Amino acid sequence: MENFRKKVERRFKLDTLVCLCSLALYFMLVFLTNGASDIAQAVSMGVFVGMESFAVYSLTRTFATLRNEKKLKEMYINETDERNIAINKETSQKSSAISMMGTAMAAVAAGFFNEKICFSLVAVLLFSALATVIVNVYYKRKM
Repeated sequence: MENFRKKVERRFKLDTLVCLCSLALYFMLVFLTNGASDIAQAVSMGVFVGMESFAVYSLTRTFATLRNEKKLKEMYINETDERNIAINKETSQKSSAISMMGTAMAAVAAGFFNEKICFSLVAVLLFSALATVIVNVYYKRKM
């Protein structure tokens, strides 16, 4: 259980780092890009608020878990349950494939309307594919 506690503490530190870095990045970009369009700033603010909300939720959940031995044990059981692990693996595989196919279809459709959007979607698709390959190679070597 002590190893799991250390893992949760590392997760808490990582969530704190993500929260602070995204906050710093957002305000730095707002400061540096005074001339950005209102729509771009609104979308950026929405993404930022969503990301920060998730990070703060994760931080508070992890903090509460670290302070309560019963919650820590429940989290350990939940995260090491074979059924939950199998569900998470299947969900990750299927959602990754669906997202990449959706992005590919959007890139094809966007190509008929706007070249910049098409290239942006192709870049997102290539990044997703590259990340999938790298993670796949990593886990094939690790396991």
